[in-house]
Amino acid sequence: MGISADIESDYHAALAALAWQLDLGADEAICETPVNAYELPEKAEYLQRAAPVAVAPAAPKTLSAQPAPTTSGGAEAILAATRIAEACQTHEALDTAAATFELCDMRKGARGAVAAIGHAQADVLVICDPPTTDGERASRALVGNESVLFEKVFAAIGLAIDAPSPAGAVQLAPALPWPLRGGDIQKAEALAMMRPFALRRIELASPKAVVIMGHVALEMLLGETSLTRARGNWANIGPARALVMLPPRILLQNPAAKRETWADALALKAMLRG
Repeated sequence: MGISADIESDYHAALAALAWQLDLGADEAICETPVNAYELPEKAEYLQRAAPVAVAPAAPKTLSAQPAPTTSGGAEAILAATRIAEACQTHEALDTAAATFELCDMRKGARGAVAAIGHAQADVLVICDPPTTDGERASRALVGNESVLFEKVFAAIGLAIDAPSPAGAVQLAPALPWPLRGGDIQKAEALAMMRPFALRRIELASPKAVVIMGHVALEMLLGETSLTRARGNWANIGPARALVMLPPRILLQNPAAKRETWADALALKAMLRG
């Protein structure tokens, strides 16, 4: 049997083919209706109709920062978080204020809180996804192989968390100081409440560039939900320029994605030099 017949007759083969396409980044249809590539004639009709056009290389898309969605009941909590965050004058005070913000239910049941690490005035501020339970126990945003890969990516362009001066330094801060818990409503409320603390961190650090690394960080800071589409794009967050990158977790799961991360790292390096 051919590949087409196998996929049409076998549910598991069809599911595996779909998963393979998603791994390659094909997460949306190009045409209004699906095209069966196995049944295309030598010269498809839509190709015959299309006249060849010279296309210039596309410039990187610029995203616009949007607040994370929230429920109407969380509006007062967001205002309270904003007032508290704006009153913080140091990163240490900001970490403490975020970790002890009583109106955020996500902190209930937490074993601890993960603070930012790295130089407070680093040239690059990385805001990553919330810690895992292992990270919560270790009080680190990234642990194990994820931490090792993170350091390798930035070391390749001359940046390090332990750099003694802002030039060449990276500050790493999680979007939330605790792991995600609860459902979609709890997640949306937590992101909306913690967003003022992340924005205040950007103000305090005044970095040359912000790196948004992960689905949750992307949703919190830009209101975007597709990391695949946002990756590699620049955004404006106030006066700061921010680049969306894949987190180490995805690179470990899909090593082929490292080429996109290398391209993003080079773009970041060029921006810092320019």
